[in-house]
Amino acid sequence: MVQKFSRKRVLLACTILVAISLVANASPESVRFTEAGAQQHPLDTSSLGIEKFHDTTTTRDGAEIGQKLYLEAIKLLKDSNIQEEDHVFIPQSSTLVRSFLSDEIQKQKGILPTALRLVTQGFMSFFRSTPTVPPSGPEETRDAPRTPPKKHRDPSIAKAMDLLRKSGDDYGNDDALWTLANIYFHGHYKSKRDLTQAFDMYAALADRSGNATALQMVGFMYSTGLGNVVVRDEARAILYTTFAAMANNTAAELTMGYKYLHGIGTKKSCEDSVLYYKRAADKAYAKFLNGPPLGRTMPPTKVRLTDKDGGTYGAGASGPGQSQSSALASDINDFIEFHRYLADGDTAQARPAQFQLGILFYTGIAGSTTIPRDYEKAGKYLKKVAEAFFTAKMSDQAAILEAKKQRPKEADDAGIAAALLGKMYWRGEGYEVNESTARSWFLKGSILHNPVALNGLGMMYLRGAEGVPVNPVGAKKCFSQAAELNYPDAQVNMGLLLLHDSKTHDLAYKMFDEAMQKGQNFQAIYHLGEMHHYGLAVPKSCSYAASYYKYVAERGDWDDPLFTHSYDAYQAGDIEYAAIGYLQAAERGIEVGQSNFAWILDRELPTSRYLTSLTSPSRTALVALADSALVALGTPSRLLEMALVYWTRSANQGDLDARVKMGDYYFTGIGAEADVTKAHACYKVAAEERSAMAMWNLGWMHENGFGVPKDFHLAKYWYDRSLDTNPKAALPVNLSLVKLNIRYIWNYLTGGETGGGENTGSFWSSHGGKSASSPPNDKLSEEGPSVLEGDSGSQSDENKNTWDVDEIGKSEIEKWTSQKNAGPDDEDLGGDERFQDGQGIAEEDDLVEGIVIIGLCMVVGYLMYIRQFRFANNNNNNNNNNNQNNNNNNNDQRNQNNQNNNNNNNPPADGLPGDPNNPGRFAYYAAGG
Repeated sequence: MVQKFSRKRVLLACTILVAISLVANASPESVRFTEAGAQQHPLDTSSLGIEKFHDTTTTRDGAEIGQKLYLEAIKLLKDSNIQEEDHVFIPQSSTLVRSFLSDEIQKQKGILPTALRLVTQGFMSFFRSTPTVPPSGPEETRDAPRTPPKKHRDPSIAKAMDLLRKSGDDYGNDDALWTLANIYFHGHYKSKRDLTQAFDMYAALADRSGNATALQMVGFMYSTGLGNVVVRDEARAILYTTFAAMANNTAAELTMGYKYLHGIGTKKSCEDSVLYYKRAADKAYAKFLNGPPLGRTMPPTKVRLTDKDGGTYGAGASGPGQSQSSALASDINDFIEFHRYLADGDTAQARPAQFQLGILFYTGIAGSTTIPRDYEKAGKYLKKVAEAFFTAKMSDQAAILEAKKQRPKEADDAGIAAALLGKMYWRGEGYEVNESTARSWFLKGSILHNPVALNGLGMMYLRGAEGVPVNPVGAKKCFSQAAELNYPDAQVNMGLLLLHDSKTHDLAYKMFDEAMQKGQNFQAIYHLGEMHHYGLAVPKSCSYAASYYKYVAERGDWDDPLFTHSYDAYQAGDIEYAAIGYLQAAERGIEVGQSNFAWILDRELPTSRYLTSLTSPSRTALVALADSALVALGTPSRLLEMALVYWTRSANQGDLDARVKMGDYYFTGIGAEADVTKAHACYKVAAEERSAMAMWNLGWMHENGFGVPKDFHLAKYWYDRSLDTNPKAALPVNLSLVKLNIRYIWNYLTGGETGGGENTGSFWSSHGGKSASSPPNDKLSEEGPSVLEGDSGSQSDENKNTWDVDEIGKSEIEKWTSQKNAGPDDEDLGGDERFQDGQGIAEEDDLVEGIVIIGLCMVVGYLMYIRQFRFANNNNNNNNNNNQNNNNNNNDQRNQNNQNNNNNNNPPADGLPGDPNNPGRFAYYAAGG
């Protein structure tokens, strides 16, 4: 009776503890989801939780007080030791270790593992903010009061944030509310990121003043559901983003242009897409012209995170497997130091090093990466090269041309150096603006027929400069000469002159098109978009106009440091900040942003069978979220869905590896239900675009019959094509072919399935008896890649020109890196014609390969037979002898067992090879004993 009463008391106590814990864990957010509410109109601002931000005073005194508080807060922020770009984060270095430890702790039971789980949860909750995951059900309401944000640890920053809140909330100061919203969204001044507070303030500002950027941010958060602050709602996202675009917000214009172009959340409309892209492109082109002479310097190209690893699947495995530049920071530093050592002095041997350093510091392009431009250093080295050639003896044109005949290489370098010095003096880059000096250098370079100098001189004639009267005829002559030398800027200028006459519009279009083909010239692409849009010299084409305008609007982002800040954060280990930045770029339709965001999710989240345990009901939500560096962005399952979405969008804009990633996700069921049919379709599309990885995947699927009928002929066809596309993958592909050949022989001999039809050729022939058109064409129905892919165009060797200073600097860095990393044998192999284009591998005799493989299989089978069967008989006989001895002599049992064991372990010293009970030492060794 006492024991029963004790059990009841224990049960009652446990029930009370559970009830208390449930009440304590109940939050205002969880309460608001359970309360039923009427459906609200999208324009109903009460759903945004902004009623507390409504102006409480409209008097002039109130506005003055709000402005005074705002200025005081800004002063505190500026005087603080913490800078605006400072963020607080935990550097992420090993997601795999975090995932493994958490998974192992979750498996264990008992007091100690339970205590470890509680400590882990408490530790992670202290450093990370746990987002509220909205349940499925009715539309979310936001009437419940928000949890007040925590105070900043720095007193001055905390006071400044309080002043901003009071100024924006109580006195209606929009600047204060905007500043505070940015602090919460970006985590400026080492404040803790609070997406909920940021959204409420952006929404309040959008409702109160119609701030365009606030409208755009509200639309962005509705479109992505970032941090689960709001339920994803494309209708509201389109609404807010449209209003922001109408208010001239460039980010919103890019977003709406992309959504209309691909029909995301709205009806697909090329005309509406062109409307928004043209507005953004017009502003970018105006920004380009509103700069120094010859146009503003283009922003750095957007860095693709996968390039650091040689591609999404690593060097040699990504895309068609072509070698990619792998110049690292150490290589760049070595290049600079080595050439700086050579450049010291005033000798002829120092000129090439001086020229290379001048080009590097002027362009900032170092292989596949960039360095900060340094115009002062560039001017110093370039002037040495130019002055060494243009000596005092060269007082006239004839002397300069004579020196060019004698020293052609030095003349080419001097012409480029003179042209760049002319630009630097005219534009004020590293030197004070001096138009007469600029004209002097342009004249020297033009004598050497340098197209950059000719174009610069032509612009001086066209616009007029100090000591240079306006001369349209002279300008046209200079432009024509430079255009004949295939200089894109000169071709654009010639096109602009031809564009004034309707009779020469076709010639203008030809000039713009040639300029675009030689390096995706910014001006040329803009004018091609204009001509396609208005139907000048070509029929109107909405799709071409949208592609051209899209490129111009995305490339000319001088005023948007989004990519720079995101890349710097990624390099520093602030994965969360970088992911949010790239997600913003991805929503604007920028392909590199889509690829980078999906890449971060792919690396930081478990994309394997561990996902099952991560999202299982047995795991607490906090532990599941704590495993990821992206805790504030959403649940892992939701983030992996987003990864698949942005891999898909990136693939639709021409990223080959993104298409292969789509296949991987569909094959393994990551971010979507497993569907091997879709995976096969993705691999097939990527294979048709020359992805060696996709070809190998198709071969494996046909070999094993996953999603497609088992067909060894098609498997060999795709394996062979993978090897032809990427000869560097010889080892894995040949191993796959060996396994395939063994399986084919075995199935052929045993009557198993090998695939192939009546018209199929020999399995041992090239490509397994299949022609290139044999596989069915099951390409996904989609739009092809856009007209322009990437930020820079590629040129064949015959199209490379000496005027392209970007290409000069890039090629020298890549040459230096390859020479630094190459061994002495690499040069010998490179000169052997047998190894060019993988011809040495292709010329192997298939019949000899088959005979060798069959022989190896027979040897392995014989050895396995000896090991598994013959020694089994020997062991049985020895065991029988042991049992008989044990029955006859129980007293000597231990000694007899030891002796028998020794007999089993040591092979007999002699015996015939064919004797199964006494095979001899050689057979024993050959069988693996």
